[in-house]
Amino acid sequence: MTKKKFLAVALVAILAITAAVGASLAYLKDTKTVTNTFTIGNVKIELLESQYHRVNAGKGNATGLTEPSTGGYLWAANVDMQGTPENTPNFVTSGETWNGLYFSDAQIEADAEGYKNGYFKDHAENMVPGRNVRKNPYVKNTGSNDAYIRVRVLVPVSLFDVIDNGPSYWTSSALNEGQVTSEAVNAYNTEGPDAVKKVMRGGIDYYEYDFTFTKAVKPGELTFWNVWGNIAINKNATAEQLAGVESFDVIFEADAIQADGFADATAAFAAFDKQK
Repeated sequence: MTKKKFLAVALVAILAITAAVGASLAYLKDTKTVTNTFTIGNVKIELLESQYHRVNAGKGNATGLTEPSTGGYLWAANVDMQGTPENTPNFVTSGETWNGLYFSDAQIEADAEGYKNGYFKDHAENMVPGRNVRKNPYVKNTGSNDAYIRVRVLVPVSLFDVIDNGPSYWTSSALNEGQVTSEAVNAYNTEGPDAVKKVMRGGIDYYEYDFTFTKAVKPGELTFWNVWGNIAINKNATAEQLAGVESFDVIFEADAIQADGFADATAAFAAFDKQK
């Protein structure tokens, strides 16, 4: 059958069916509907503070110091670490695995619930030279989308020499593992503290230490690394340096931005900062 003949036969068949249907006035019809429902994602975070350093339960820099006069161990000692790849999926590091022990997300969240009115209240009052207070920040992604996270630690400029070398310090593991980057730490290490960015809060100047997590944090998870370890007053601080100081604030702040649509965390926070 040639192409021309096929078209003719087909046309006749269609006309025949149309005529039959037209005679009965009963139309055969059907409608199909596909509803595509789109939900709007969200980025939400919760900033937690704990006495648990993620991967260190030893005495750290406070070896030999005892509670309560000096604040005790730098890290939380004598606590069983319960972190596993199963209960803490975000344990993966630049080396693909963290081979040591670590605190689980559940342990950190449980400790954080009573931290402010418990451990912190007991140790942050009436501080004296040499006192260490464990302060480990974590950020939980409570939203529905993967998010890049940044933590900022603000240290008073006027008391920096007293607090610095305390040691009030960032933790190096996160930086060494390549999971966190910091412009402030790079500036501090290469040019000194005066090169660190300064910001103002409540009329007070602070040095701002930024810590950007290179991997996006999934919904329901915490940042694996704590980027800061403790706040302390230098054991060699003098009465003159502390004269007139009744209290001081060290501020922890956290930022989050959607991971989708950005090549990496650096690009994401470049966009974040432009919107400020």
